[in-house]
Amino acid sequence: MVFAMTVSSSLSSSFFGALEGAFSVFLILFAGYYVAERGLIDRNTIKRVSNLCTVFFLPCLIIVQMGPELTVTNLSKLWIIPLWGLASTLLAHGVGWLGQKALKMPHWTVVASGRPNANALPLLLLQSLQYTSVFDDLSTAGDSVSDTLDRAKSLILLNVIVQQTFTYQFAPSVLKMDKPKIMDANGRDIENQASSVPESRQQIPPIVQDREHVGLLQDTNGHSYGTNGEAHYSKALNAIVDQPDVHWPRSVSVAEKPVKKILRHMSPPLIAAIIAFIIGINPPLHVMFYDKHGAIYNSITQSLKNLGDLFIALQTVVVGAELALVPHTKPGILPTTYTLAVRFVMMPAVSLLFVWGTAGRGWYVDDKLVWFLLVLIPSGPSAMLLASVAELVNVDQGPITGYLTISYLFSPFIAVICSVALKVVEAAGNRL
Repeated sequence: MVFAMTVSSSLSSSFFGALEGAFSVFLILFAGYYVAERGLIDRNTIKRVSNLCTVFFLPCLIIVQMGPELTVTNLSKLWIIPLWGLASTLLAHGVGWLGQKALKMPHWTVVASGRPNANALPLLLLQSLQYTSVFDDLSTAGDSVSDTLDRAKSLILLNVIVQQTFTYQFAPSVLKMDKPKIMDANGRDIENQASSVPESRQQIPPIVQDREHVGLLQDTNGHSYGTNGEAHYSKALNAIVDQPDVHWPRSVSVAEKPVKKILRHMSPPLIAAIIAFIIGINPPLHVMFYDKHGAIYNSITQSLKNLGDLFIALQTVVVGAELALVPHTKPGILPTTYTLAVRFVMMPAVSLLFVWGTAGRGWYVDDKLVWFLLVLIPSGPSAMLLASVAELVNVDQGPITGYLTISYLFSPFIAVICSVALKVVEAAGNRL
């Protein structure tokens, strides 16, 4: 009886601690929604801020937070984080595909099922949890709550790189399947015809000036407009080149195409991760950047940290504002219910079973924080990135944004997932 009361009290404490953190995240989302509804920020500004967060602030955060953990010793222990991030993403997308095929749902449900909000939301949740008792159960001996939080951020970002890269490679081609097909007179898909043209020929067609109005470009005396002197307009009638013809020096021209092809597939967060990896595994650079007594720690490292810290709350505000500004339409009961079930029930359940069955058996690192994050990584609402990719490929954002709004209304439910995860981690820890 006493044991049952103790377990109940412990579960209640962890649940309310997680609920406080989840509700803090929800309030920041609502703040973004509110300022957008009040007209204090418009959609173009939000898009620019979102791009700024992804291209600049997130890379700064990755360099500062990931680098200290990217030593040879740590990488040999923490391989389970990116591996589980990739495996859980593939599994969730597979479940999305099965549901889409079996239930004839839109293709956006595949990406919505497979891609959780893996950066801003869990980072902000962890930041909020530091003021509760949750981290007390996850800290290792000798670590303060602040140390545990920094370590948790670095592990989350290690997973972000995997999921960001996968999403940018996979999501556009899936979402394009929701575009209505436009047929020509012969019944062929016009867009597919365009995509089959070699890349070298897929350029903007030359712009040729209208002969009737070309006089507006070169009339100098005011008398030649409308005359038959078309020969005087030969320069204006020439094709306008759509881009400059720039080439690498001949000595390195062999590497031009492969390097450009690789760079096209590298996002700013991935580049930042490579920089963090180079600094992290190089002992002299590691000390210089990440040691508190390092030569540039108080200048460059602290500057990057201050810029990176802007990402967490600002990106969450952006998500809330986008939910208010992007046009909504009804996403449908079946697609919404199925996708929410994958995101908030199935993937957390799979993760809990995975940790319960594998943690504490010596198969990977015996670290309660790592075990907890293995549950948190695949859980929660779908990434707002889904709406951005839909806009990029010119797919109707209405039902997607409608679903995302409902999805983020369910975000406090992650408190239940966190509290159960803590109990599973505690049970797995008893095996040690």
